[in-house]
Amino acid sequence: MYDIITALRKSPVVLDVDLLEIIDEDSVRLLRIKAQLKENCVLYITELHTRDWQKYSYHCQKSDGELMVRWDSKPHWKELATYPYHKHEGGKVLPSHRVTIAEVLDDLEKRL
Repeated sequence: MYDIITALRKSPVVLDVDLLEIIDEDSVRLLRIKAQLKENCVLYITELHTRDWQKYSYHCQKSDGELMVRWDSKPHWKELATYPYHKHEGGKVLPSHRVTIAEVLDDLEKRL
C-alpha cells in the first residue's frame, strides 16, 4: 500500500498527491488517492484489501472529466478471459491483468 504512495511521489508525471483515506489495520487495508498529473489530468486510486476480498481501481481522467483510461476489478465483465480484471479505454472494455502502480504510471507517462 505504501509502495503506491512512494511510486507516485517519485513519478515525473505526478505533480501532487492527495491522500484521501488510509486505513491500515489487520482486517482491512484501504487506500484512496487523488493524484494531479501533467496535462491537467487526474488519477484516482482505490485499493481495498480485506481477509477475504480485494478490489482496485486506477481511474485517469482529463480535467473536464473525460475518461482517459481506467483499470479495475469490479466483477462485471464475466465474458472477459481476465475476469474480473479489465480496462476501460476509448469507450471499450478490454481484458487486462492485475496491474501494478508501476505499470499504470509507465502507461500514463507514454500518454502525457
